[in-house]
Amino acid sequence: MDRKLKIGVIGAGGICRNVHMPSLSEIDNCEVVAICDHHEEKAKAMAEKYGIPKIYTLHHEMLAQEEMDAVFVLTQPDKTYRVAYDCLKAGFHVMMEKPAGINAFQAHSLERMAEEMGKTAAVAMNRRHVPLLQEVLKRVRAVTDIVQVDGRFMKTSDISVGWHYASAFNCDIIHALDCVRYLAGAEPVAVASVIATNNSPIENAWNAVMMFENGVTGTLRSNYQAASRVHDFEIHGRYASAFIDLGFPGREESATIVYGDGASIYSQAAAGTNQTKVETLTAKDVAGESAFYQYYGYKSEDVDFVNAILEGREPMCTIADAAKSMDLMERVWNSRIN
Repeated sequence: MDRKLKIGVIGAGGICRNVHMPSLSEIDNCEVVAICDHHEEKAKAMAEKYGIPKIYTLHHEMLAQEEMDAVFVLTQPDKTYRVAYDCLKAGFHVMMEKPAGINAFQAHSLERMAEEMGKTAAVAMNRRHVPLLQEVLKRVRAVTDIVQVDGRFMKTSDISVGWHYASAFNCDIIHALDCVRYLAGAEPVAVASVIATNNSPIENAWNAVMMFENGVTGTLRSNYQAASRVHDFEIHGRYASAFIDLGFPGREESATIVYGDGASIYSQAAAGTNQTKVETLTAKDVAGESAFYQYYGYKSEDVDFVNAILEGREPMCTIADAAKSMDLMERVWNSRIN
């Protein structure tokens, strides 16, 4: 029988209940052997639903008593660093929910601990793992060099209450910023940003333009005073442009790729446009599965982590890689022009 990765889970809240436990339960080469939460009833509910043999309320006890290969750290962002650090120091591989700590210092601290212990730490920057995004990126790269990447993440929320312990930019918008950096395929060499406060006691809008070392231009547009959740990415090159929609209520997650012939485009009114071919993909069709956790990248990131540990390779987003996105986050903060 092929070996199964033995996993412990710390944190039995919504992200565990809605996406990670459903995903892990469908992965044949792993088994969850223990689950921990300060709220014992939450741990019991997950244990009963998924047949997890042991429950704990203190993560130190689980780390000391259980025979495990890896731990999933699914705690709130302000608690993630301490728990992930403890897991690494105890000798376990770690998959941690984003962000990689609440600042770049914490991310690099975890990077150092993972290296010191010879363990893998992965960060669940799940937009990278969305099967739709991966398929679009593959198709675009096959026909053109990418010159521009744009990311947008809009919501409505009082983040002074919802994200009271750390900035929502660090803890939530980091999804979009990380994905822009990932799609660009290089590190930034220049950044400028405009940060705003709208109907809030704290800053709640971050907009940035970035130049990457490979010449790709990137933009980020984010705001918590939009009328609806809007989350999308654009990828542009001379021979293809892609529009990836990952969140607009009432519309299925999908992508449109426009293939061009490379000819000059003039005014449509004066001379018409160039020849194009258009194809549309849906998230569910590309994933071949219909549940949110399946087509939105959560299952994919868990599969990647499990296989990476069993195969002795790096996962898609290591703590070292995620730390670079945290560095970029702080660079956006420090590069404001207003």
